[in-house]
Amino acid sequence: MTNRTIWLRHETKPFEQRSALTPQAALELKELGHEVIIERSPSRIFKDEEFEALGLKMMPTNSWINFAPANAFILGLKELDIHEFPLSHRHIHFAHVYKNQTGSKEMLDRFIQGDGKLYDLEYLTDSNGKRIAAFGKWAGFVGAALGLKNWICQQRGADFNECAPLSSYSSQHDLVNELCKEFDELGSRPRVLVIGNRGRCGRGAKELLEAVGVEMTGWGRADTKVARPIKQILDYDILVNCTLNKTPAEPFLDLDILKNERNLSVISDVSCDPTGPCNPLPIYPDITTIDKPTFKVEELDQLLEVTAIDHLPSLLPRESTEEYVEQLLPYLINLLNGDIEDSPWEKALEIFYQKTIELGLEKKLVEEPQLLM
Repeated sequence: MTNRTIWLRHETKPFEQRSALTPQAALELKELGHEVIIERSPSRIFKDEEFEALGLKMMPTNSWINFAPANAFILGLKELDIHEFPLSHRHIHFAHVYKNQTGSKEMLDRFIQGDGKLYDLEYLTDSNGKRIAAFGKWAGFVGAALGLKNWICQQRGADFNECAPLSSYSSQHDLVNELCKEFDELGSRPRVLVIGNRGRCGRGAKELLEAVGVEMTGWGRADTKVARPIKQILDYDILVNCTLNKTPAEPFLDLDILKNERNLSVISDVSCDPTGPCNPLPIYPDITTIDKPTFKVEELDQLLEVTAIDHLPSLLPRESTEEYVEQLLPYLINLLNGDIEDSPWEKALEIFYQKTIELGLEKKLVEEPQLLM
């Protein structure tokens, strides 16, 4: 077996506390003979000291750019920051660059110019096309919770954005207990529609809604195979969208249908793909954030607010990380051991090559990038 290097980078996305490795998982990789390097991170849910206590090698924040060995796997969760220097390493993270998202061609071009490679975590799938590891349950769980909290603010005549920045919860039980207390004080509960209720996200949303005693209607694919936009959605107080959309289609809702009389005042778009061509809710321009969680649709006379945060599980960072890493770790071991033939890693790399070819990206001569720290 060839020993390899895996480098856990600091997450630069604001408010992101999750990690692609837990301390124990990192130790397991080290004990298999691989070099495991941990970047220091002031925001990661697992403190630097937890890694250091296990004898893991530590490096300064963002030092992978200048100091990671050329053959290292650079492991993270969320997308890289926007820069211009070519990417020369093998990167593992959720890149959000394969659906024509804003800036996707420029990001992929950086890989081409640097002879780097991308193993997109979203496209690590088994023989049935199912993701080998996913945060979906926790995205649905938190997405449903934020939809409820937004609705509660509306009933109180308050602005959900005034609660920002949102804080993470130490456990799901703290989040559930907080919502139950707020509903008891309010004395009423909304009617909620979850589209995509059978997937990971949908099941997470259902778990949260049941835990706080909120009535839920679940729709699957058959329920949305009707004339669109779908007017029946307007009967519900809250829509939680948990669908996975891979091809463009007519939207669930548009601005015209939302001008009708409706109960709907909150949308929690867990799927969150506003700049992609497959967005089923083209009524808001961009993602919302931890420090501004909701967007008011100004074109409408009647209130409608959309929450569309693309890293919802970061609000339950420890639980979501532990579950995700438990799913991913066996495949990381296979990758580092060189066992990738006919594996999810090989498929993910094929998709990377396919997407860069589709975009017509070619390597061109560039000057040496300026080293960044």
